[in-house]
Amino acid sequence: MTENIRNENILGINSIPNLILKFALPSIIALIVNSLYNIVDQIFIGRKIGVIGNTATSIIFPIIIIGMAFASCIAEGGAAYLSIKLGANHKKQAARIIGNVINMLVVVSLSITVLSFTFFKPFLYFLGATEASYPLAKTYTAILLFGMPAGLIGMGINSLIRADGSPKYAMTSMLIGAVINVILDYIFIYPLDLGISGAAWATIIGEFVSFIITIAYIPHFKCIDFKLRLLKFKPSIAKKIIIFGISNFIIQSAITFVVIAYNNSLKYYGAKSIYGSDIPIAAHGITAKVNQIFMSILFGIGIGIQPIVGFNIGAGLYKRVKQTYIYSVTIAFICACIAMLIIEPFPEVFVNMFGGTEDILYRDFANFALRATFSSAIFLSIQVITTNFFRAMGKPWLATIAAVSKFTIFLFPPLLILPYFFGVKSILFAEPVANFLAMSLSIILVISQIKRINKLIKIHERKSI
Repeated sequence: MTENIRNENILGINSIPNLILKFALPSIIALIVNSLYNIVDQIFIGRKIGVIGNTATSIIFPIIIIGMAFASCIAEGGAAYLSIKLGANHKKQAARIIGNVINMLVVVSLSITVLSFTFFKPFLYFLGATEASYPLAKTYTAILLFGMPAGLIGMGINSLIRADGSPKYAMTSMLIGAVINVILDYIFIYPLDLGISGAAWATIIGEFVSFIITIAYIPHFKCIDFKLRLLKFKPSIAKKIIIFGISNFIIQSAITFVVIAYNNSLKYYGAKSIYGSDIPIAAHGITAKVNQIFMSILFGIGIGIQPIVGFNIGAGLYKRVKQTYIYSVTIAFICACIAMLIIEPFPEVFVNMFGGTEDILYRDFANFALRATFSSAIFLSIQVITTNFFRAMGKPWLATIAAVSKFTIFLFPPLLILPYFFGVKSILFAEPVANFLAMSLSIILVISQIKRINKLIKIHERKSI
């Protein structure tokens, strides 16, 4: 059966570097484009309103990330499960996976939106809003929540489209929405002078257009003949989807709690410093946005290798699985080196994009924040690719161990201890410490898996003789 699969699907026959390029590049572009929604808003708002505008748009960031965490758990878990089933030529199960992913995305996205509105005001203060930033944060967040279901469902189905072998379509749907967002941002904020509400409306209009384009693909899946009955919820399939995607959920949701912890810590220790509360939060907000672009590249590579690894695992082509890991981690490492070479010497280039630089204290803190964050880019690149590799292999618990360790054992102790002794700026070094430790653990875990793959390669070669 392996020979038939090898002859039928490019994932089993094309060169690994070409496949990574084919699947990772559209994934990277799609993720960067998705990140640009909030980033472009912040650039326009920061330049129009200033530091307080940057603070306000940073407040909703954890809500966006937690929504993406749930959507990513379902979508990437479903995509990993789907790739393995397609590699094993189990098309009926693949069809049910797609139906259940869509069903779950709808329910979860609507639930998050309803809960966010239910606990709206206390939630915003919990996320780090100050008395000065709350009015703008309230306006911006309320509008974005209306568009959240369309954004999350569209993002989720895009993962299935990539797993179906159409990464360019997924990329195009996201790109069109982002272009619309940029154009409307300018029109709403400057000629129409709608301020922060204009930026929010531009975002949800762009997301809705992407959502429509994504939905239009559903009847045209190449790997299955889609029928409405496939949307019927199946607990056994949902359980498998969640198991495959749980590591992604932990990583994304942990980022949410990390941002909340950072915002509150920066607010508390910033108030005791010359910077005050709003400057550290605003500076860390733009740092998170720049870092999100870098993370999009890493996650794009990780998502890109998912169908390659999953298919070849299912087809028993273990040598190709090993090659995929080696090539992908090398590419990510090179990207990290390039990012460090750009950010470390020239942080002010990126800080200036977001406005507010007429404030000397803000400019000083933001430049320092960018340098501190990107000092560990190399460690982060290895850890992210390895975690995604575990999930693609059908080893979600290894990915979960790596993720949980980073965002609990490795991150929170330095986040709590460093500022107590060294002040507000030292908060920014908690993540580099955690990235180094998480990378070390990931390397230890992946070595054991590579040894296992080597044994399977030898067994496969003996059978072929």
